[in-house]
Formats: sequence, structure tokens, C-alpha cells
Amino acid sequence: MNRIGTVLAFSLLIATACKPVIYSTNGETIYKSGKNTSGQELLDKNRSQIRFVKSCMGCHGENGTNVRKCDIRWSSLTNPKKLAVPYTDSLLYRFLDEDIKSDGSPARTGVHWNMGLQDKKDLVTFLKTLK
Repeated sequence: MNRIGTVLAFSLLIATACKPVIYSTNGETIYKSGKNTSGQELLDKNRSQIRFVKSCMGCHGENGTNVRKCDIRWSSLTNPKKLAVPYTDSLLYRFLDEDIKSDGSPARTGVHWNMGLQDKKDLVTFLKTLK
């Protein structure tokens, strides 16, 4: 490949690598990037002890099952066989706001979020799609 071809190939590689990923919903965007579709970063860096995680997927993985004892698929969060107090939408909102488990005990995840009500609703809607 000549020099011009090399420069063009490198430029194309850089342009495609820097292209932002666009997810199908705000909830998926939040889960996978830690930002909402407006670009607002939702991790509360002032309150969080773990700051290197940028999104839910950073720990929980693509399908919500990476953390062995914390499957965040909605089918698990709402299963009374797995949790004495299954999550509801509002209990998950409380978890996101206050780091408190469904049963009222401290979760101590080390991660805190700044999400408005619509972002929380959108995230829960996305969690309900995880299989």
C-alpha cells in the first residue's frame, strides 16, 4: 500500500473508532454508557467510592448477570424465591437514589447515581428486557 493509501486507511480507522455508539433507548444508553441520551453523566462521583465504573454494564455485564450474587435482570430482582422482598419499580428507584436494598438494608455498592425520575423509569424498562 502506498503512503496515500496508508493515510486514508488510518483516517478511516480513526473516524470509525471515534464514532459515538447510539443505543435504541435511553434506558439502554444509561445501562451501557452511564449517560442518558442528553449526554449527562449519571455517576455521582462525589458520593461514589468506586469511580472507575462508568455504567451498570461495567460491573453487571451485557445481560445483567456478571456479578454472581447480584443478577439484575428484572426476572431475578422481582422473584420472591430469590429475594425476601422483591424489587418493585419504586424500590429500585430508592436503590439508585440511596444505595438501599429492597429489604431496607444498606446495599453498600460504593456506587451512587444522579438520575431524574424519567431516567430511572427508562432504566427499569430496559432491565425488564434483559434475558
